[in-house]
Amino acid sequence: MELRLLESDSERNTYRAGMLEARAARGGKFRETARSRVSEIQLTFARLYGIFDEAEPDRLLGGFSLHCLNEFSQSFPVPNLSHLAPDGVYEAGQLWARTHEAALALRKGSMILLGLLQAQALLIYPLVIPRDISQFYKVFKRVGPPFELPFAETVTGDKVYMQAMLLEGNDLRRQVELASRDGFETRRGHSVVRFSSPSAAHSVVSSCSVRNASTIEQGPRTGTDG
Repeated sequence: MELRLLESDSERNTYRAGMLEARAARGGKFRETARSRVSEIQLTFARLYGIFDEAEPDRLLGGFSLHCLNEFSQSFPVPNLSHLAPDGVYEAGQLWARTHEAALALRKGSMILLGLLQAQALLIYPLVIPRDISQFYKVFKRVGPPFELPFAETVTGDKVYMQAMLLEGNDLRRQVELASRDGFETRRGHSVVRFSSPSAAHSVVSSCSVRNASTIEQGPRTGTDG
């Protein structure tokens, strides 16, 4: 498998189109409010990574956004991460995958990448109400209570709640080690990372459920999308 940094406008547009197509195929139940620009901020300014199978090197199978907190701030004011150096904290979002296998590869590739970036912590914002997605991130710790997302709503106009979750320190290092133990190749300043395909039986996130991995989202179509 190959994890690539998508740098050109064409590549980033392909990412957007693939993300919308994958979510539409599953039947979107959430939407950003009319005035929200949170999703656009991440899709425009964050790094976008895509996963590819060497058998079909031009077909984007899924991806995620990633930014360091010394590049721009976390998407929401919670949690308070002032005890951590901003240059070691990364936030991931906009996660999507076409298949279960692509979802597993994204998990493995993201952990290898975080090791290469010498990340100290990874922040995510999974949805918890009306559907609890946080259960798929068992190695992450919940930070604070769930909070209402002001930038999105269900298609029926109900409120959406999210949960800040953090993977840091020894827990993060353990996941990086698990992902890296089969070896990998990297080039172009870590903009390309190649690694063997993970299996469901040996998922990189060892204690995280991989059931329905291809349908995991971190939330509605906002800057915290999964």
